Amino acid sequence: MKPEDLASLKVLVVDDNMNVQRLICDVLRAGGVGWVETASDGMKAREMIGRWDPHIVFTDWSMPVMGGLELTRSIRRAALHPDPRIPNPQVPVVVVTGHRSEADVQNARKCGVNEFVIKPFTPAGLLSRVQLVLLRPRPFIVSADYIGPDRRRRIELSYTGPLRRQGDPDEIVDEAERAAIRETIGVELEALRALVAARRGLDRDALKMIYRVMQHTSFRAHQVRALAVSRAATLLMEYVDAMGGHQHCEPEVMEVHFRAIAKLLQVGPEQVEAVAAMVDELEAVVRQKIARRRAA
Repeated sequence: MKPEDLASLKVLVVDDNMNVQRLICDVLRAGGVGWVETASDGMKAREMIGRWDPHIVFTDWSMPVMGGLELTRSIRRAALHPDPRIPNPQVPVVVVTGHRSEADVQNARKCGVNEFVIKPFTPAGLLSRVQLVLLRPRPFIVSADYIGPDRRRRIELSYTGPLRRQGDPDEIVDEAERAAIRETIGVELEALRALVAARRGLDRDALKMIYRVMQHTSFRAHQVRALAVSRAATLLMEYVDAMGGHQHCEPEVMEVHFRAIAKLLQVGPEQVEAVAAMVDELEAVVRQKIARRRAA
């Protein structure tokens, strides 16, 4: 999507956990979404939808008063029984949840959910759902048995938790896919930088997000044989592990790694010496910081 499309986008985030709610909002804003509002349960979300008419709703599955699936059903019912609180019964609904079983997916499909984001998520996991529901919309079905997006296309699960694959990941040889992976890494880096800036530093949630993205960056970099990028991501994870908490981690160290990874994504395979020098510099910074932390 173009930046101007994201800048005019209105997204409602519904979650009773204020930390998760804030994190989703920060990621969406960091990704360029112009208008983000919040609600702490389904009933308050319905009031907000009536006043604000968002383009997308991100909702938690389990909440007091009214959960995400009940909220989705109430939105879809307005297609058969008009409700002034629901101006658009077809508004895309993305459920953010830890549920990932086939039964859970089928249950959500029956309620009219468009897509899932599985916790723990990354910026790419959230932002890809925005792209998907707007750029690849499904036909909307209204019948006596079902109201919602066409279920003939599979709901996509965006699982962005730790990667537990044994051994090295399979190498990707398709050039277009390799370029897309490099672009994804770059987009997530920019989202992380914006997230840290929005929060005016590091807190526990931001650091967890950075660590998770570095896990994915290392994995993806191996897939496209960007071994220096993988090493840079691993060094940042080593730094975070050694520091023992967000209060001991320096935003400047994060920024040095983000800048280095962005540069490494751009250099060609022939620039061996420049690549080695950048990675060596990162490793020297990490080793120095770890040594100081242990001495303290």
